[in-house]
Formats: sequence, structure tokens, C-alpha cells
Amino acid sequence: MNIYESIYLIQMNDFYEMNNLIQYYRPMVTEIWADIFVRKTNTILCDRDEFYRHADLLLYHCIFEYRMDRVLTFTSFYRKCTKNKAYDILRQALRKQCYLNQVNISLDQKIKEDTNMYYNGIQMTDSLEIHDIVIDKLMWEHIKNRISKVFGKDYIQIINLRTEGYTYQYIAKELGLSYSKVNFMFEKVKKWYTTIDS
Repeated sequence: MNIYESIYLIQMNDFYEMNNLIQYYRPMVTEIWADIFVRKTNTILCDRDEFYRHADLLLYHCIFEYRMDRVLTFTSFYRKCTKNKAYDILRQALRKQCYLNQVNISLDQKIKEDTNMYYNGIQMTDSLEIHDIVIDKLMWEHIKNRISKVFGKDYIQIINLRTEGYTYQYIAKELGLSYSKVNFMFEKVKKWYTTIDS
């Protein structure tokens, strides 16, 4: 896999490529999670799926912050950022546990203090909003592909125009169909959508 080609495509808003890159780095992210949250603590303070969400968001930020003139490869850059993020989550979880239990907990010396906002210069918040946007777009593209396979491309055109806010009347005129035909096709997809994977 050509990582740098994938980075370029993602910067050009190719959300399928984002999914490919997430899957490519999943083993590395899993290893970091296991090393920090499983091997070094008695209890898992951040479950794997939650850490994946943080790592995916961080990957998205890294893609737009990475510079080719840096000494680090992108993989090394992302690994270092992900480890810093993991230690930050661990530190916050331990502090919260300490506060709830009113017990002094000695933090692992490898945990960097003040790593919040320090992911190799990347400015980000704890919000997972971008992750949700990317995943939603990936899911929507996946669903549209399924609609295209089940019903055909005409249905995709109607869905796209409808989700952009156009009326049935406008869509019918634009596609050269009757109002009732557009309405029927859209309702057919809506009914199918509510029953898929059920």
C-alpha cells in the first residue's frame, strides 16, 4: 500500500481511502492500546473500541499536519502521536480514578505530563466530531453503493437530489420523470432502508 498516495487522496476528500488507511494502521493501533492499557495497568481504563475512535480521529489530523520535509516517516509520526494520545488518556483516567477513590495513585514514569494538546504540534480537541463525520460519510457511501446495486443508478440520482433539499417536482423535471414516479422510487428506497440488516 502506498501510504503517501493514500494521504494525497484523503486530502482530496476520498473517504474510501480514509477507511483503507484506518484498516492499514489498525494492527499498530491495537498493539499500542494493548501495550499501554492492558500490559501496564491492572484494569483496562480505555476499552479498545474507544481507543480506536481516538486513534482514527488522530489519524485524520495527522494526515493534514504531516509534512514531507520532516525526518520522521508518516508511520513513525502517527505512531508517536498515537502513543502520546494513549498516555494522555491513561493519565486522565488515572487522575479521575484517583479523585473518585480519594486515593493517591503513582503514575507510570513513562507517562508524559502535560501531553494534552501535545501530539507533535497537532492542535486538536477531545471531540470525536470529525471521526463521526468521516465514518458517517463512509457509511453513506456504502449504503448508496448498495442502493445502486439493488435498484440502479436512477435511484441514486433521486436520493442525491432529495438529500440536497430539492422537491419531487424539481427532481421529476430534472430527470424527465413524472412526479408520481419520483415519489414512488424515493418511498421504495426509504422502505428498503428501514428494513436492511434487520
